[in-house]
Amino acid sequence: MTDFDPTQIDTLLETLTGVVRARVRPDEDGRQLREIHVLSDGALAPKQIVRNIETLLKTAFDLTIDHRIVSIAVLKQGAEVEESAAREAPPQEARPERRARKASTGPASRVVFHKLQVVQDALKCTAHVELKLGDVIFEGTHRDTDTPEARVYAAARAVIEALEYLTEKQMAFYLAGLEQMRVYEERLLVVLVEARRGRQRMRMVGTAAVKDDTHEAAVRAVLDAVNRFITRPVEPTAALAD
Repeated sequence: MTDFDPTQIDTLLETLTGVVRARVRPDEDGRQLREIHVLSDGALAPKQIVRNIETLLKTAFDLTIDHRIVSIAVLKQGAEVEESAAREAPPQEARPERRARKASTGPASRVVFHKLQVVQDALKCTAHVELKLGDVIFEGTHRDTDTPEARVYAAARAVIEALEYLTEKQMAFYLAGLEQMRVYEERLLVVLVEARRGRQRMRMVGTAAVKDDTHEAAVRAVLDAVNRFITRPVEPTAALAD
């Protein structure tokens, strides 16, 4: 197998139907892909996009991948319509329309929870989460072994997948820890999220009350941890030295 240019793969993947943006991450040797992140416009089902990616990489680069390294976030409704309008309208028409849209909706300040589904399939579970920023809905998915604890982790890690698209790959997140505890007769879920932005490293702690759904609490705890960092510049005191 020959070496490859990740940027060239990104560009080629973005020619596939349903793919708006693609970013690949090679392994340490630079001879195999470790992660593939895709932003989709929803034109094709995620499974079909994964199959198309596998075929393209094998044909163009002689790369064979494990489908589990592909994560797909789906850009839905309002964002999809706005993107289409910007492509179809002349520049002088598209710009006023986008300004008007922002003026009418106001600036979005926080990412909020929209929807969560945890599906059990044989020995595996898959968490699908939708997050909302203004009128834009982003989706993240994570698959894991089906155990009660793994389902909670899958819900939290699905949020991590979606957040990297919201930050346009300028930040990388890692779920470092998740724990349930009881405080004054209330059950709390606490998460530790680590992140990198350039040379800055951050550790963020978030909490959420556990009511009827522990999986949803995991989603809300991650959002509680990261919201103040992804909606404004990182403060110097929040960064850890390399």
